[in-house]
Amino acid sequence: MINFRKLFVLPKEEDEEFTFHEIEEGIYFRGHNLWLLVISMGIACVGLNINSSAAVIGAMLISPIMGPIVGMAFGLSTGNKRLIKLGIINWVLMIVVAICSSALYFFVSPFHSETSQLESFKTATIFDCFLALLGGFAWFLGIVRKEAVKVIAGVAVSTACIPPLCTAGFGIANANWEYFWGGFYFYLINCFFIGVGTWILSIFLGYQRYYRMKDKSHNRKISGLISLLSIVILFPSILLTKKKWEKERLKERAENYIKNIKENHSELAIISYEAFKENDQDFLRITLLNDSVTISKKRLDAHNDLVKDIHLIWQYSPGARSTGKSEMLRLQSQITALKDEIDRIKSQNKIK
Repeated sequence: MINFRKLFVLPKEEDEEFTFHEIEEGIYFRGHNLWLLVISMGIACVGLNINSSAAVIGAMLISPIMGPIVGMAFGLSTGNKRLIKLGIINWVLMIVVAICSSALYFFVSPFHSETSQLESFKTATIFDCFLALLGGFAWFLGIVRKEAVKVIAGVAVSTACIPPLCTAGFGIANANWEYFWGGFYFYLINCFFIGVGTWILSIFLGYQRYYRMKDKSHNRKISGLISLLSIVILFPSILLTKKKWEKERLKERAENYIKNIKENHSELAIISYEAFKENDQDFLRITLLNDSVTISKKRLDAHNDLVKDIHLIWQYSPGARSTGKSEMLRLQSQITALKDEIDRIKSQNKIK
């Protein structure tokens, strides 16, 4: 018979004093920890700069960036003012060193383009908050285990504290304050919710019993403060999540419309399209290979009936107007022939 109590119980594999000293040691940023932070920031900056996800993941694996955060949260849950003070001092030192290192790299680097890797760490959503909270739980469970290297490494990758700070450094080096504030906010929510996860689990596992007497009024005050800060920090992420969802939804609708237009009007040679929002209205800009000689504006406007909730903006390709009518017709005939050949091959494959 299954013993459900033993199945879900969380035993402490380490002595409480050993766990305490392990957390305390992880707070300090000196010697090895300090240089590991600088090196990991350098690796992450290179990865973001050249769009290498492998380099970014490697930087997250070796960075000791979460020690002060866990120390502050554990000190808060156990009422240890010394741990809280040490955590705050080393956390601020860590931020200064990390941002200065990344800003220096991006200032010296000859590549200043906004890569997709950088773009992904400038916008934090509510899902990132939830991920950081789960990371805080996993981090503390890793600490109370005897062999926690794999767990802690996994949390370091999943919560991604290093890349947002690099993104903030990129913003400073390039005077792009959207990237700076976006990256710093991303890092802030990671820190806060990792700390909240640590705080909750340290209380749940009963560490308060070993380091201070139970003080219900103290717990209520801290719980109220954390709840209030959670709401304040979550609010921007909710707005960003809504904005991101609307953007993805618009992109999906635009793709469906383009597919519909291609199916119903094969004479239109669409070479590119772009969906965007302006003045709370959705627009879809479609660029055609055709020119005004072969496809008139009047005929294009007739196609708008296929799209009800997005405003279509039709435009001809820049080179289309300078291309002769015969050349344009030749290109269109080639495109039509190619489509017919593809349809023929598909039909043959179905018969087989």
